[in-house]
Amino acid sequence: MTQVPPEQPVGPQAEAPVPEVLNFGDILSHSFRWGFGQYFRILLMLVLWVLTLWIPYVNVGTTIAVTVGAPILLSRRQHISPTFIFDREYRSVMAEYFLLALLLSGGVVLGIAFGIIPGIVLALGWMLSPLLLVDRGVGVLESLRKSWEATTGEKWTLFFGLLAVYLLYLIPAGLIAALLTAVLPEEGVLRGLVLGLYTVLAYAGLAAVDLGFTAYVYAVLGKRVG
Repeated sequence: MTQVPPEQPVGPQAEAPVPEVLNFGDILSHSFRWGFGQYFRILLMLVLWVLTLWIPYVNVGTTIAVTVGAPILLSRRQHISPTFIFDREYRSVMAEYFLLALLLSGGVVLGIAFGIIPGIVLALGWMLSPLLLVDRGVGVLESLRKSWEATTGEKWTLFFGLLAVYLLYLIPAGLIAALLTAVLPEEGVLRGLVLGLYTVLAYAGLAAVDLGFTAYVYAVLGKRVG
């Protein structure tokens, strides 16, 4: 009997294995490829998040899902279903997430008070802690420690990688916005509609590359966490 070969993975699943070492070039390419690879899914996810942001308690889970759950899924190269933000698991970690957010933001603010640079270093060193908390069930203090250890020796790469990702996105996006502003009629509804729609789409694009950046960093440096 002729054997049928197994179905080959498609989309994000067909991509080559994630490198073991974090480098500048891979950060740029993966941030855009992973983020824009699921742009419309991320756009719909953000729309659902905004539309339900007024619902108490539910909005906690959806916010955790958007900011932490989405990069976790991207790091696994899984498709994002926009409705996943309503999964109960993200609401169940509310207490730990709030405590972690308080410690993280407090430490960063304190670091900024000592000359900005310490705050940036702390933000980069602890950037993986929310993902470790949600994805692996690591405790609050332990997630901060493990994130710091995983990012040791990589903070310059992370800083310049994130800076480059933002500039490579924001400069063209800003030029397009300026072009639209220049060519659209100054009066009438059309100008407001087009610029409003472009703002929404551009913000979703920025969110996509930001999530792609976080996902790729977690995919690489998360391997260092025992």
